[in-house]
Amino acid sequence: MLRSFSALMLAAGLLATAGTADARDSEIRQVRFGENGDTTRIVVETSEPMDFEAFTLTDPAARLVLEIPTSAWSVAGLETGEGRGHGLVSTFRFFDASGDTSRLVFALGGPSVIVSQFSLDPNESGNHRMVIDIRRAEAEELAAVTEFPTSGLDALIAERVEAIYVPPPRERRVIVLDSGHGGHDPGSLGAGGAEEADVTLAAARELQRQLEATGRYVVYMTRNSDSYPSWEERVGVMAEQRADLFLSIHADSSPSPATRGAAVYTLNDHAENRARQRARQGAAHTARADVNNILVELELREKRNQSTAFAEVMLEHLSEAGPLLQNPHREANLFVLLDPRVPAVLLEMGFMTNATDLANMRSETARARQMTSVLRAIDAYFAREDAPEAPVRQASLTTRAR
Repeated sequence: MLRSFSALMLAAGLLATAGTADARDSEIRQVRFGENGDTTRIVVETSEPMDFEAFTLTDPAARLVLEIPTSAWSVAGLETGEGRGHGLVSTFRFFDASGDTSRLVFALGGPSVIVSQFSLDPNESGNHRMVIDIRRAEAEELAAVTEFPTSGLDALIAERVEAIYVPPPRERRVIVLDSGHGGHDPGSLGAGGAEEADVTLAAARELQRQLEATGRYVVYMTRNSDSYPSWEERVGVMAEQRADLFLSIHADSSPSPATRGAAVYTLNDHAENRARQRARQGAAHTARADVNNILVELELREKRNQSTAFAEVMLEHLSEAGPLLQNPHREANLFVLLDPRVPAVLLEMGFMTNATDLANMRSETARARQMTSVLRAIDAYFAREDAPEAPVRQASLTTRAR
């Protein structure tokens, strides 16, 4: 127990994603923070006592994950699905992780370790309390205390593997749009100083506008300015939001200025094998390695099937907006397609090195027409009989921009 916590215990909370909630036995009633020296305390108040598991992660960003049985939120006066923290906690967010668990993810100011975690009896308000004390980790502590290995791709892929990936219940599908390149990386170049980073961001913004206008989708952007999120950060948005679909938008280049047309990329065999190997290595850090290995296979197979299905649907609709590259469904070993759960494709809108394609990508009218074809493809993908089961509750309307 920490000795005397500062009176600076900040009341904070989370709004459950709006909509008709399922009947649940327990409620989250409040989240509070306090500091004592180099230690930050997190207190989660609940209506009923419950088992919980807390662990820290370092890749693609430092955070603390608190997993609890499925619970309803009951915090008055909150209007978003996110809250501000205190001390080592910068922000936090609630997720319905699966059919029988909920999750609180606390973004941390740096790699941290859990000092203690315990439960307390009801306070004067009748609320039970889960308490987690954390402090900043020393370098030599990281390998011993993090849930997964901390070496780049190994950690990223291992973290993505779960027993079952179930997007949280919601009425609106969650789409993550990734604008290629940005910041110090302009991408492919075209005539007149045109940069791929600019045309991809303009296309993503247009598609976001069209998707949100339907009322059927919540859209998260991996970037919404001339910045460069790392590959890990781009994929991290998809995982953090437990997306239903991930679309990375790019523009191609060729030594031949005559080459033009759109194309769609999905994961190839080499990349799938790499994802499988990393995922199994991550799964071996649990006591359920054999079970997780089987589930990894199922997830990879299902993800690739769904990604391929979406690619084929999108090509059908893209052909209505302009020419396609020869053999337009292609496969590649691309990092942004490696997450083993979320259907993901990479769209090459056309060629920066072709005058007609470039003019279309820079034209508001042509850009809107092409993005409308993508919107129709997304609608058609989710309308398929074999599409993943539709969510039933509403997602947060907060749009993430980096």
